[in-house]
Amino acid sequence: MRYSYPALLALALLSTRSATAQGDNTSFNWKFEEANKLMEEKFYNQAAEIWKELLDQQPDNANLQYKLGYSYFHSYNHKQKALSYLEAAAQKRKGGYGGFNTSGYDPFDPKETNAPVEVDYYLGRAYHLNGEFDKADQFYQKFIDEVDQNHELRQLAIRGKEQTANARTLIADPKAYEISNVGPVVNSEYPDFSPVLSVDGNALFFTSRRIRPDSSNAGIIDEKAGLPFENIYVSYKDREGNWQAPELLNINPADAGHLASVNVSADGQTLIIYRDDGGDGNLYESKLVGELWSDPVLIGSDVNTKSWETHAALSADGNTLYFVSDRKGGSGGRDIYRVVRLPDGEWSKAQNIGNVVNTPYDEDGVFIHPNGRTLFFASKGHNSMGGFDIFSTELQDDGTWTPPVNIGYPLNTVDDDVFFVTTADGRRGYFSSDKIGGYGEKDIYFVDFPEEMEAEGLTVLKGFIVPPPGQSIPPSTILYVTDKSTGEVKTYKPRQRDGVYVVILPPCKEYNLDYRVDDKTIHTEDIFVECESAYQEINKEIYLNPVAITGPASMVDLPKGSPPGSKEKGVPTTGKETAEEKGKASGKEAMTDKEMKDKGVTHTMPDASYVKEYQKFYAYNMKDIDLNESDWKAFIDAVVNLIDEKGKANVVIESSASHVPTKTYGSNENLSNLRMEDARKRLIESVQARGKDPNKILLEAVNHLVQGPRYRGDYKETEKYGKFQYVKLKTR
Repeated sequence: MRYSYPALLALALLSTRSATAQGDNTSFNWKFEEANKLMEEKFYNQAAEIWKELLDQQPDNANLQYKLGYSYFHSYNHKQKALSYLEAAAQKRKGGYGGFNTSGYDPFDPKETNAPVEVDYYLGRAYHLNGEFDKADQFYQKFIDEVDQNHELRQLAIRGKEQTANARTLIADPKAYEISNVGPVVNSEYPDFSPVLSVDGNALFFTSRRIRPDSSNAGIIDEKAGLPFENIYVSYKDREGNWQAPELLNINPADAGHLASVNVSADGQTLIIYRDDGGDGNLYESKLVGELWSDPVLIGSDVNTKSWETHAALSADGNTLYFVSDRKGGSGGRDIYRVVRLPDGEWSKAQNIGNVVNTPYDEDGVFIHPNGRTLFFASKGHNSMGGFDIFSTELQDDGTWTPPVNIGYPLNTVDDDVFFVTTADGRRGYFSSDKIGGYGEKDIYFVDFPEEMEAEGLTVLKGFIVPPPGQSIPPSTILYVTDKSTGEVKTYKPRQRDGVYVVILPPCKEYNLDYRVDDKTIHTEDIFVECESAYQEINKEIYLNPVAITGPASMVDLPKGSPPGSKEKGVPTTGKETAEEKGKASGKEAMTDKEMKDKGVTHTMPDASYVKEYQKFYAYNMKDIDLNESDWKAFIDAVVNLIDEKGKANVVIESSASHVPTKTYGSNENLSNLRMEDARKRLIESVQARGKDPNKILLEAVNHLVQGPRYRGDYKETEKYGKFQYVKLKTR
């Protein structure tokens, strides 16, 4: 008879009380039986409590030492306790119970005092996890020699020896990684794991088993772990780049059930989540509607099956979904599959991505970098040093994958390292681990990579649409991005709470950016994304109502990515919306992109012309403007004339720095901002010198960039980098 989980716990408690009261063999036998049942149901923490009590009564019982060590080894959070009990059981074990000859050992007999042959395998695993590789090999080999060729653990013991060899090699060549705990604001005394990072790096979704701020889940416990069920939280960075107190997402079930963070789309509008549907794990998606997340719905096609689907990652363009499943027909265990978006918007049938990536062992924790080529995943195969390791592989032009590369020690360890994501520039990764010294059983960490690991060939446009003081972003605010070579138009909706938006731009193309409210253009400009290979960011702040240049537009005191004058501390990711959603937002129906294309309708770009433009190119580390330059004087003349004729002059300021390192200013982001601030100050000075009120100059937008080719140490190549060191002003 199989007991339900609550019934098993009740029986275990009942047996404990009975043992205290009776203290006889009947009570021992009853507790022995219940502990076995708990192990069968994988309630290892609860089983360990009973085995520990029985072992206290019979401290020389090798079987009880084995069962306690086994339960600790498979427990949720006491794995490190297993070693001493497995050592004791192995020392006391009497041989002869190998292979299929199990008649001498009965795991269900309360009178059994010997340990089974499997104790040597698990002792090898325990030594492996403890970093004692020679001892691990000794017991792996002992187990291999003792058992039949067909024993279910024999191949795992052989694999264990391969992994200890891998571990020695990887530990002997440690990578120059700087690993840090995200800190106690995000991490708690409870398990915190499965980090999911927005493309702009300012929103961190993660899974936690903590007590909610309102204590609504305090009495709702996952009996297997003895902890609250998994819930999804999000933390946002403030202006200083510090993570703020996590917020519980509104979609978490109030009563019970696991809900875990898996991935967030590049535009921030779609969150992919994992839900435990009675043991049949499935993948869902939730859409951001205003400030709330919609009820999760199952992802379509054959992504979800009766098998176990554990993780997924959506490409930046939204057209490819990679996911993990243990369905039949794979390479073995959990494999990585993918589906692609069909012309009608539906997902294709799932296809296994192949045995270059997938192995006979488990794969999990898939993540696709925004560049669409670099795939990170966890695997127990390849040259893993123990459990899951993090690997990377590159998608080639012919659709094949490069041989996976272990990203190395000390990020990878002898235990499971599974959930890993990177920032868009590839310089920082986030992952979860149960390293010693954390705040809880699992914590979220970040790793800073060497400069040579920076992502290539990716341009991220990100910024803020800033409303007038005291007002919020109108729901009808939309950014249209038009590929000028093809006429393709994509729409992006800024986040309602703070106007943040993020766009991935393929290189070697010219785009028109058209910012609209109620279908009326508030700002537009053309930009060209260079064909260079370096990662670059284009940061833009657009004002719904242009603000005085002497007011809150001073960017020098604001870290990169902070909205000027904004009271909102959070800097979350943003979103893209469909044409249908755009129509609803503006109160009228709109055609989809496909319908527009079928009917020959093209997006009409507004006039992006300005009365006058000034551009100054700088030498290395320079940032000042000569007020006596003829070009500068001509620009000031145009500004003054606009003030005289229209009573105001709208201005856009854009600054840029190259990737050539600067020790003087700390970072190229700082240098770019300082160039913009210097241009603002010089404009104010020059207009005041002409007797005009600088408050008549209104900032329409400010843009700051770090761009150009990746620095190769060739600082003398001034022509190569010089064209990306400038400040540009436009007025109308």
